[in-house]
Amino acid sequence: ANTMYAYTVYLYFDFAGYSLLAMGLGRMMGIALPFNFDKPWLVSNPPEFWKRWHVSLGDWLRDYFFRPIYKSLSGVQRLRTWPLLRQNIALFSTFLLMGFWNGLEPHYILSGALFGLYSVVYNSYQHQSRKHKWNLWGTMPEWTVKAISIFIMVNLCCFALYIFSGRFPYLH
Repeated sequence: ANTMYAYTVYLYFDFAGYSLLAMGLGRMMGIALPFNFDKPWLVSNPPEFWKRWHVSLGDWLRDYFFRPIYKSLSGVQRLRTWPLLRQNIALFSTFLLMGFWNGLEPHYILSGALFGLYSVVYNSYQHQSRKHKWNLWGTMPEWTVKAISIFIMVNLCCFALYIFSGRFPYLH
């Protein structure tokens, strides 16, 4: 478990550090590059994580994978009455493609699939909660719900990123 958290810290600072270097070099050349990491460890759900973790990658995945896949699925006659299913197929496919994009090794593909699964489960939960007016948390204070959600999200992301590392012992 310690290795999982250590790798996640390493990966974050590695990616964020390179991004900050690129931003600094860009600024020296008069080019304003967008901030690429925006406190991803303070989020409570998968969509927020991908809006803050490697922002340029998240935006690219949304624009070049998710939207075209969703649009294509919207043209499928059998799926027209199933918007949640279309969304979930597009979400899972996007993250699975991200895994393949990183490489054809099983750890990259599985990591992408995990992020896809997290996104599909959250998306489905959100949809059903709105539809059926569920309140999983009852009268629990909002700050407690936020803290628990962040704790869960951090651990899920650390696990998927540890899989991504190729160091997970059960994939060899």
